[in-house]
Amino acid sequence: MVSPAAPSVARPAPTGLGGQEWTAVKTSSKIVALTLDAGANADGLKSILGTLSEDRVPATFFLTGDFTKSFPAQARAIVAAGYRVGDHSMTHPYFTKLTDAQMRDQVLNAQREIISVTGADPWPWFRFPYGDRNAHTISVVNSVGFVPVGWTVDTLGWEGTSGGITVQKIVNRVLANLKPGEIVLMHCGSNPTDHSTLDADALPAVISDLKARGYSFVTLDAMLGYRVLLGDGDIRQYATASFGSSLGKLPTGVRTVGIAADHSTGGYWVLKSDGGVNNFNAPWSGSLYGKLPARVKVTAIAAGRNDGYLILTSDGNVHGFARPLYGSDLGRLPAGVTAVGLTIDTVTGGYWILTSNGGVDNFNAPSLGSLAGRLPSGVRPVAIAAGNGGYYLLTSNGDVHAFGAPGHGSLLGKLPAGVTAVGLAVDAATGGYWVLKSNGGVNDFNAPWYGSLANKLGSGQIVTGIVGQ
Repeated sequence: MVSPAAPSVARPAPTGLGGQEWTAVKTSSKIVALTLDAGANADGLKSILGTLSEDRVPATFFLTGDFTKSFPAQARAIVAAGYRVGDHSMTHPYFTKLTDAQMRDQVLNAQREIISVTGADPWPWFRFPYGDRNAHTISVVNSVGFVPVGWTVDTLGWEGTSGGITVQKIVNRVLANLKPGEIVLMHCGSNPTDHSTLDADALPAVISDLKARGYSFVTLDAMLGYRVLLGDGDIRQYATASFGSSLGKLPTGVRTVGIAADHSTGGYWVLKSDGGVNNFNAPWSGSLYGKLPARVKVTAIAAGRNDGYLILTSDGNVHGFARPLYGSDLGRLPAGVTAVGLTIDTVTGGYWILTSNGGVDNFNAPSLGSLAGRLPSGVRPVAIAAGNGGYYLLTSNGDVHAFGAPGHGSLLGKLPAGVTAVGLAVDAATGGYWVLKSNGGVNDFNAPWYGSLANKLGSGQIVTGIVGQ
């Protein structure tokens, strides 16, 4: 197992995110990022966590080091519930009044405290206390690898009832500033004078009204890129963080099968052909190592917005690790058909299983269609990925088939001779996707391109998966 640890050397800020404070997620999709600052106290936190859990909505919490030290149980509860954390400085000072060294200490000391208490790394997200920043403070924060995140709208819930704020005013402010990629600033604590927790009180209505307008929710990790997994255990990062890999650590005859992102920590899990799971800055919840029946193989690993991961085996069985199960295809697959892909419905928490005949079976997730009986000769299904409103199926000829989700194109008829499509990942920010090819190349469709391994694979190397953060 691999446990999170504060880096001894600061990682660089992710590609393309430096040089500015981000006040919205760069997207044209109808998504919102809820962010909640935790500094003074945790009076509203229990209610906030309950609402997010009930509505199955992701969020990003910005913690100060002092909050984490003073309220360790509450800080751990945020991470245990599966939510992403960010860095809000150690003591919440005005950054424009600090020296460069003091600014760096504020960011890095908070990072160390958060990791020590919760096990989750807040990298790369940082929020300036009071929103106090300028071009120089942004540059210093970038120099230690962090990306400043502001907000599209401040709900002003922190002003409390004594400041004339009400639940309805909070809802109205969020809706008045609504646009694709809106970042909403809320607070976990109470007003120090009247002790009201208006943001916590308003959160159910905010979520309900945003959903009614067709919006879904993301963490700030929607602004990050993708990772490519190689069969030898190596992982290549593109506009996202490296937390290590299994390169040089795989037993003889074992290779990697798949990769899944932990959206609460920013880390990831790697599935191996022997059923084992390696974790990198993500909690380890178990594996199938030493438990696979004869002639049964592991074929996929999938994670949602919280609650661990699922492993799919070729016989159609789904194994849950710190995540609820809703059934499987075990004992139900036609002769000669195997299970090849798995993806989680972020709305219901259920999942879809892709089978080798192009079929899709749904478990606590809507039935939206499949390619059963429609596969061209010599073409096989290779991946399934959840998108906005449904899922995408990737076939070996590079075609991407959309079911309930908008299509953005494919590689059909565009693959070089001898090259096949092997992996698919959805960009949460744009709703587009990336297609991984057997030569290591990555093609982008309504999603930013950050690089690939095209013409860079060594002798005998293969790519086995791609995942967006």
